[in-house]
Amino acid sequence: KERSRIKKLFEKAELSASSYDTAWVASSTDRHDQVPCFPETLNWILENQHKDGSWDRTRNPNLLLKDSLSSTLACVLALKRWGVGDQHIHNALGFIGRNSGSLTDSSQQAPIGFDVVFPAMIQTCAQDFDLNLPLNSANLGAMFRNRDSILSSAAHHRSGGRDAFLAYISEGMGNSPDHWETARKFQRKNGSLFNSPSATAAAFMHLRDADSLGYLRSIVDVNSAAVPAIYPNGIQTQLSLIDAIESLGINRLFGEEIEQALDEIYTSWIQGDEEIFLDPTTCSMAFRILRLNRYPVSPDVFNRFTEDRFWDDTMEGYLKDEMAVLELHKASNVLYPNESILVHQQSWTNEFLMKSMESSPNSANRTRSRASESISTQVDDVLNYPFKGDLDRLAHRRNIEQYCTDNTRTLKSSFRCSSFGSEDLLKLAAADFNFCQSVHQKELNQLMSWLKEYKLEDMRLAKVKMGYCYFSAAATYYDPELSDARISWAKHSLLTSLIDDFYDIFGTAEEHLNLLELFERWDVNGPRAEFCTEEVKTFYWALHSAICETVENAFAWQGRNVMDHVVELWVDVLRTMLEEAEWSRTNTLPTLDEYMRNGYISFALGPIVLPSLYMVGPQLPDEVAKGPEVHHLFKVMSTCGRLLNDCRSFQREAEEGISNAVSLRMSQGIDTAEEAIEEIKGLIDEQTKELLRMVLDERNTSAVPKECRELFWKMNKVLHMVYKKEDTYNSTKLVQIAESVIKEPISLSVMDSRVI
Repeated sequence: KERSRIKKLFEKAELSASSYDTAWVASSTDRHDQVPCFPETLNWILENQHKDGSWDRTRNPNLLLKDSLSSTLACVLALKRWGVGDQHIHNALGFIGRNSGSLTDSSQQAPIGFDVVFPAMIQTCAQDFDLNLPLNSANLGAMFRNRDSILSSAAHHRSGGRDAFLAYISEGMGNSPDHWETARKFQRKNGSLFNSPSATAAAFMHLRDADSLGYLRSIVDVNSAAVPAIYPNGIQTQLSLIDAIESLGINRLFGEEIEQALDEIYTSWIQGDEEIFLDPTTCSMAFRILRLNRYPVSPDVFNRFTEDRFWDDTMEGYLKDEMAVLELHKASNVLYPNESILVHQQSWTNEFLMKSMESSPNSANRTRSRASESISTQVDDVLNYPFKGDLDRLAHRRNIEQYCTDNTRTLKSSFRCSSFGSEDLLKLAAADFNFCQSVHQKELNQLMSWLKEYKLEDMRLAKVKMGYCYFSAAATYYDPELSDARISWAKHSLLTSLIDDFYDIFGTAEEHLNLLELFERWDVNGPRAEFCTEEVKTFYWALHSAICETVENAFAWQGRNVMDHVVELWVDVLRTMLEEAEWSRTNTLPTLDEYMRNGYISFALGPIVLPSLYMVGPQLPDEVAKGPEVHHLFKVMSTCGRLLNDCRSFQREAEEGISNAVSLRMSQGIDTAEEAIEEIKGLIDEQTKELLRMVLDERNTSAVPKECRELFWKMNKVLHMVYKKEDTYNSTKLVQIAESVIKEPISLSVMDSRVI
């Protein structure tokens, strides 16, 4: 049921009527001020008053009383203008009087421009209609002093952002010719001011232009009398729906719908649609989602939202809109090499968000809607879980547990959209997470049985390491049908870890050489040489089992035998591990170039990632699997991993007399470890950008299927997560996050209690 209802949201997202905006449209007169331009809107107001005398009572009336008061007074003005609805007006004034204390309550959430527009509506009541509102003089005085202070401050701080804000709240700006001359500059191609029906209606009444009237007619025709708070808004609602689906981890269930929607959004992008490019929030979302879905989009669009231009020239900057800055920051994380505009954007947005969290972590004395709390949660999330190191399934779980089912948003009035806060999305995501987790638990049990069968369970934390190795697979490609790839990833990951310790610490030179020779002389039927020790024998048969199973499963996906390739990957790793062991035994100090040529292979991601490519869906021909593009992807990923490891382990390895990239760079003339590490981190950052560029391949030039390319990025995320704080398998935190993916289901009863 949930899935079918969600699919319908792609067809049309329902936007609630705004009585505030409908009232301003209803106030629009013909050229001679004789009759309403849109009588159907006036009829809607007469038919939709609530029993308490208000209009626009939301699901959170106690949080949005100012919104209800503003909408109610706007409706009163529309009715008075046309001399109808005396009883409606009487009831509305009663509601305003009973709730007038909220007008000056600073803890109440206020619509945008409320402190300017509401006093202006009070003046209209008195001057145009001789209507006295049931408000005490103290409240009136406080409101008008506050309004005058806001406008005085705006007058002394002229900027494009200020002008945009005042144009957006034009219905509160009176008859000033200067204002309307400035406001006209913000009129869009569709005739509106900021796609706002209320601002456009006010503009039409002062400017009497055909474009404004055409916009108002179109919105009334489309929406059958009552109008929404913003129109058009289709691109942003579609982006919000896709973003929610992807962030909850259920996008594979709506692949066709997402592709169709993004094709349409991309068409709007290349056509320069104002709904995208004049709004920093929508532009940022479109850029991020399109790029991550491999559409060719340029960051040049952010030239209009550079730091100075954002704060000086946009309404969002003038209002210090946290959501706009958050989306700009999230967009800046999806960057390629040499995109300096995104580097700077990442820096200044990060600084703003950090200060925002520090200055008002809880907004202790302010009543907050769940939507506002959700923004704060998202800010905290993006600062604490960097994009390049946030594993998919960890993010999905956090997003499910933090998901806000309040579908109310507030601009100049509150409104609801069926694409926001969908309860169906939450229920489907929680159920799907638990289903996938049940599959993962069975796979982990199989892996633990394999450990025991091949006598690995007591070998140097093997059981603990297996949990981590499997977690890295389940947290990145979690689809139930990818079981073969996860099993291969986990087994080879464990074996590379154990064998790396064997070559680094525990094994002898004879054992090292013996194990390598066994695989250089590979025979699927068994060894062609003797085992020099029981430990070599244990490693051989466990690895023989893992290779044969991987090859058998790969055959089912690819229809051919890939044994030679998988064995070759292991031989390469064993040779480079032996080389490093020889350096250690003979106290040989390699050059940095020698170390890295050997080290990106000895880091041993080849046997983990490359065989998995055969088991994620598409056909992968030999010439592609063993070709230069896959090798380059592998080399960039592995270089990042090696350098991340070396930065984190430098202190420990230096104490043990072991050389790594940091110490070798210092031997080339870098004075301190800190300087060497900073330089290497810069290289990691550039390599990570290059890897993302290759993986997304938005120009569609790659011969490697996208599902295969994604594995390199997924492993890169694992590496950044593991080496974020420490390079040890004994981290309590790592145990907790692994269990959150594999062992701890999301409580559906808790989810149900949050759906209100």
